[in-house]
Amino acid sequence: MTNKQNDENINEFLDKNGKEDINTVEKDECIRLEGKRRPVRNDEKTIEDDISDYVFTKPHKSKKRKVKSYSKSNVESIVYSQSGNRHSKSKHRKKKKKLKKVLISIGCIFLSLILLAVGTITYLFFKGSRELLDGDYTITAPQGVQTQNDGEFVVYKGKTYQYNKNVTNILFMGVDKRELEETEVLGTGGQADVIVLVAVDTKTGKISMINISRDTMTDVTVYSANGGYVGSETQQICLSYAYGDGKEKSCENTVNSVKRLFYNIPIKTYLALDLDGIAAVNDSVGGVDVTSPETIDTFVKGQNYHLEGKLAESFVRSRNHESADANTLRMQRQQVYIRQFINKVISATKENITTPVDLFNASSPYTCTNLNPSRVLYLSESIVMSNGMSVEMSTVPGEAKMGETYAEYYVNESEFYELFLSVFYTPVQ
Repeated sequence: MTNKQNDENINEFLDKNGKEDINTVEKDECIRLEGKRRPVRNDEKTIEDDISDYVFTKPHKSKKRKVKSYSKSNVESIVYSQSGNRHSKSKHRKKKKKLKKVLISIGCIFLSLILLAVGTITYLFFKGSRELLDGDYTITAPQGVQTQNDGEFVVYKGKTYQYNKNVTNILFMGVDKRELEETEVLGTGGQADVIVLVAVDTKTGKISMINISRDTMTDVTVYSANGGYVGSETQQICLSYAYGDGKEKSCENTVNSVKRLFYNIPIKTYLALDLDGIAAVNDSVGGVDVTSPETIDTFVKGQNYHLEGKLAESFVRSRNHESADANTLRMQRQQVYIRQFINKVISATKENITTPVDLFNASSPYTCTNLNPSRVLYLSESIVMSNGMSVEMSTVPGEAKMGETYAEYYVNESEFYELFLSVFYTPVQ
């Protein structure tokens, strides 16, 4: 059969079956012939045709899908619909890409913030370390005590001691003024009623608090009323704050007096607190629980009190002015209060390392200090991260006497130097 005859047969078949596609015709109605298909009857099929149909068509388990005929308008609508679907899918892909970009950007921002925070904390930590543990010092000793290498080594009673370079010192001052203000007239800036030297071992976390009586007689740098340098005189140490401007210069003058008393030990940091700050700082930690060691004012010896507001101020300030040891007894109450306050702060810092920073911010309106965030962060992290955190409190040993007008406190040097060595030095084996 010629190709022309074959085409005529195919056309004739299509005319009889309408516009139905040849692919929809059942297998038993078609055979392969010279690369083309034509409709055949079942009685014309051979075994080879059956095998060919089985091998080159869909598996016999598959159901055939009927293909419907479409007019030109239907085809156009389908093409348009498919085009619309492709456009919709394209828009969806674009949205997914945009969302992915947004999520990546957000992730990068969060990562940057985390790195910035970690970097800032690390920077502040090392900055605080440099500021507080500067190795520049020249420590003296009582007469007859041998020192070496600017006081790094001391030989006392046959034993050798080495200065602990991990210790940094903070001088705390409680000033008897409602508000710390700069003054141009010396002597009107107030006095340091409470003086505590806080030694922090940044390696072990040990905190040593040495209470210094306000009446301690020591060398005080004296200035004239107009600020001119006069010299040094043996006076009550509390007066060193008065010979200043009521703020920074007063703090620095008090630091110098304490350094002289403590054999020129380095004191890198100071903090002065006014009277209104007592209640504010006390209340910022939720108040402090104490047991009164004596009966005075409204407090009864052995009774427990929860101190808030003015009650906290009264507990640490009240004293009997007629007694020579009135300040010594007051220091005992102050030690009780400070110990409880420090324990509460340490406990809170273990749960939240920013507690010292929050405390620093709460006290800032009532203080004059050279503390800064780097020093606060370094101190708090050193204390919290250390293995054995402890607080020890002591008082500069001595004797209180009544002078011509005011009480005077004289230091027992031998006992004091042994205390000094136990805090700032370690025995050399």
